[in-house]
Amino acid sequence: METKVLIIDDDKIICKVTKRMFQVSGLSQDPLIFNSGENAIHFLKKDKFKENNFIIFLDINMPLINGWDFIDILARENLLNNKDVYLITSSIDPSDHDRANKNIHIKDILIKPITLAKTKELVVQINNLQN
Repeated sequence: METKVLIIDDDKIICKVTKRMFQVSGLSQDPLIFNSGENAIHFLKKDKFKENNFIIFLDINMPLINGWDFIDILARENLLNNKDVYLITSSIDPSDHDRANKNIHIKDILIKPITLAKTKELVVQINNLQN
């Protein structure tokens, strides 16, 4: 089964840059972009996607549904199976990093801006997890 990559961030420039880095690094040629947690949740709730494998790159600080709420909603609805979540943040708040490290659904927390070098490291890390 193919693994799809989702970028969920309310900053459209960050989404475009991240998408391009994912394409250049070979992580995904066609990552899906969502500018709100609500739209991504509606997408993931569709029956045809419930069992798909996804790698989700999720911003913490978004309006309406932030990254923490997004994860809580997916967990309550049992939609985190086959989903690897990476938080993307500009937060330097130690409590965000501690919370991410303690959450079983979060694979890693990445600091914005994501560099091409970090993206290439992620490709290796994700390939190792999938094999």
